Amino acid sequence: MAVYLIDYENVYIDGLQGIDKLTGQDAVHIFYTQNRCGLTFSLYQKLISCKAEIHLNEVAMSLKNNDPVKNALDIQLMMFAGYVIGTKQSEQLYIISRDKDFRLGLEFCRNYMQEDSVQLRICPSVEASFSEEEIPQDVPPAYENFISSLRESVSQEGFMTEDVISILEQNQPDSYQNQVRLMLGKNADDKTVKKICGIIASSETLTELNNGLTKAYHDGQKVKELYHRCKPKFEMLRKLAKQDNA
Repeated sequence: MAVYLIDYENVYIDGLQGIDKLTGQDAVHIFYTQNRCGLTFSLYQKLISCKAEIHLNEVAMSLKNNDPVKNALDIQLMMFAGYVIGTKQSEQLYIISRDKDFRLGLEFCRNYMQEDSVQLRICPSVEASFSEEEIPQDVPPAYENFISSLRESVSQEGFMTEDVISILEQNQPDSYQNQVRLMLGKNADDKTVKKICGIIASSETLTELNNGLTKAYHDGQKVKELYHRCKPKFEMLRKLAKQDNA
């Protein structure tokens, strides 16, 4: 039996790719908030056709009458992960998220719970969990160009340190454009990435972001999906955009 904990705010519908391959012995817990709880016909079809147990867990964003808690969903998801591990409900536990913060929990599990029977992995989608290979959480597809460029440069006569620096500067995984590409997913083309980069950079508020997406795309469903992808990372991406333009 495998248990899947879905960070829905982070991976959205893409994280549920492969859910149709699960069996009746598996369980899926989808953690969501009212900020991101959209249910498309495509997602509905995936859920009703899935053989695994499906649990929808709406998480609280704040204590009663208090300000919102930062990383509220992550905290509650990790609490549940600890419960699953402690009660040994499964031999395989997967956290479906691209959030790097979960790596701390993974490292803690590996360092202090080595004798435990539960194996914990973090994957960007249910589909990715079927691969034995550990999948990087923070390396965008475009960064693969760095590897090929470096190998090519090394093979050339007269390879200098300046060449390495140049390659690194052009392919930083934390650069604004690459972070937008990572957010949009591996199938995003350069034109779309550049368009979204421009919309985010020119938007001071989430309202302006939504208006910019609406103006660029006349498909309401596409606007909604792009908005929900951008919203959790909006402030971070705005800061990166300002740094790139500085």
